[in-house]
Amino acid sequence: MPKDIAGSIKSVVYSEASARFVKAYEAKQLSSKLGSDWDKEDDPLLTEVKREIKKHYLQAQSYTCAYCRQKIVVEHNGAWDTEHIAPKDIYPGFMFVPENLCLSCKDCNGAKSNKHVLVNKSRRRFPNKSKDYTICHPHFDVYSDHIRVIGEAVLYLPRTKKGQVLIEMCGLLRFVYGFADYEIVDLNIGAKVVALGTALQNAQSGFEQIAIAQMLSTMLDDGLRAAARRELEKI
Repeated sequence: MPKDIAGSIKSVVYSEASARFVKAYEAKQLSSKLGSDWDKEDDPLLTEVKREIKKHYLQAQSYTCAYCRQKIVVEHNGAWDTEHIAPKDIYPGFMFVPENLCLSCKDCNGAKSNKHVLVNKSRRRFPNKSKDYTICHPHFDVYSDHIRVIGEAVLYLPRTKKGQVLIEMCGLLRFVYGFADYEIVDLNIGAKVVALGTALQNAQSGFEQIAIAQMLSTMLDDGLRAAARRELEKI
């Protein structure tokens, strides 16, 4: 897994032209702002602001998703989504606030979508403290304080309530399903069992031991069922 970057992401600093655009947008009445403003394609100034944002956070996050921590180094920036942590469709006034921006992979962005992340859903001013959010915030929290990732299985274990909410909100259990190869005959299950066995030995709490042991049990049960089906098919 990539080095933990959460809590240390450097916020974008806009160029002079982009700063003027953002200032003009933020001066507008809230009632005239919409999340769809982000998607306008006929404004070259907006296009440049969005380019600056994506370029900055790709470097600041070292091509690592803010939520699942997977590193994806690709030449085509379309593989990444600019993420509005407090969703722009709900809070268009926060659209260009640097601390409300980061990059996420398309899977995490799609799973999180417009889900609420603020403790106080009626906030009018941008909340700039960790306690204001229900998830571990890419700018205000250290990811590893809230979630432990078992690298061999890409298993996400919550350490706090905020970690649990993020795991559920971004659908991070998808990695467990992929690792376990549900519904797929996996000829390399032995290697995976060894990897999980090592993780079990290094578990840091009783909760982690239970979570990993349950995954091992599921994998072994699935493996046995798959083997039984193969043998029955031979008859």
